[in-house]
Amino acid sequence: MRAITRALPALLGTAALIGSAVTAATVTGATTAPAADGPAVPIERATPTKIMPLGDSNTAASTGAREGSYRADLWQLLKADGRPVDFVGSMVSGPTTLMDPDNEGHGGWTITGIQDNIVGWLNTYQPDVITLQIGTNDMYDDASAGTAPGRLSTLLDTITNTRPGVKVFVTTIPQLANADHYSRVAAFNATIPGIAAAKVAAGKSVTALDANTPIVQPYEFVDMWHPYYGGASKAAIRWYNALTGVQTTRLEAEQSANASISGAPTRRVPNVTNSGGAKIGYIDAETSFVKFNFEVGAAGNYRIRVRYANGMGTNCSHKVSANDGPQTVLVYPSYGWELPGTVKIDLPLNAGKNTITFAKGECYTELDAIDFSLVPTA
Repeated sequence: MRAITRALPALLGTAALIGSAVTAATVTGATTAPAADGPAVPIERATPTKIMPLGDSNTAASTGAREGSYRADLWQLLKADGRPVDFVGSMVSGPTTLMDPDNEGHGGWTITGIQDNIVGWLNTYQPDVITLQIGTNDMYDDASAGTAPGRLSTLLDTITNTRPGVKVFVTTIPQLANADHYSRVAAFNATIPGIAAAKVAAGKSVTALDANTPIVQPYEFVDMWHPYYGGASKAAIRWYNALTGVQTTRLEAEQSANASISGAPTRRVPNVTNSGGAKIGYIDAETSFVKFNFEVGAAGNYRIRVRYANGMGTNCSHKVSANDGPQTVLVYPSYGWELPGTVKIDLPLNAGKNTITFAKGECYTELDAIDFSLVPTA
């Protein structure tokens, strides 16, 4: 993408994830209701769900730990659920945490660039699901920005007419700081729910979501328009919610309101590839632990998705327990200290207050955040 300055305020404080022909979703993207005929990316499927990530450089991202894309964390989250997926596209990019790097992310492209090529891509790769984020490179002047909603609508028609069974999820684009750019982006984003609703009324499966509002802090950006993987992870969990219908809550390990730490030298470590801009590192001593404190509305079995960093070059572990009960060993593959991965553990929780404790296991692993929900069944 070309250089544009970013804004820090949230974009659409109440911008809605809107219902589609198959999906109803909430405003912020933090929760999503299951589709009437099941989620777009189910757990049980005879063949992998083919997902085409479609867009510009914020879809493509880089191969290292800097310029991020939601694709890396989304793939890890889907893998943790055991959802069979196959990312498809003519491009290959992403970090080692993304073991399926195929995509249709094209740096610097506008909506027209995608439109000019989409039929061939659809016929070649035949996706079941498309995750679409496009429009940032259309926001450079009033004329281009003003016609962008119409071109997005045409693109959605081309996609759904070429491949009628495909499920399309289209997100708002990230906000930009320049006053003119800010107003253009805000105006463009405000049209997306209505565009999607019109497609739904025509019997097409199009869902609008806002994956980008939570990415607002300066430390979340590599430059003025590309997020680090820490910022991109916030978008990823909203994509995950929309595609699966799972209701999740994120707790940052480094925030004292969420978790307490013990056992020197365990401490908070600033890091741009981590959600919230920091992680808990140096969980090195036998007395070291991180204890999350939170409440849930109902008792049941909960899935805890742990975002972590392990640069030891071998599998490491923590001993994990709920409410000071029996410990379970949770194993973390090694991707590097700057490339967080995601693993899951299922634990029984009580209605009301709960704790989950991560104590030192074999070698060393750092904790970034947890995303939890009831254990998915579909």
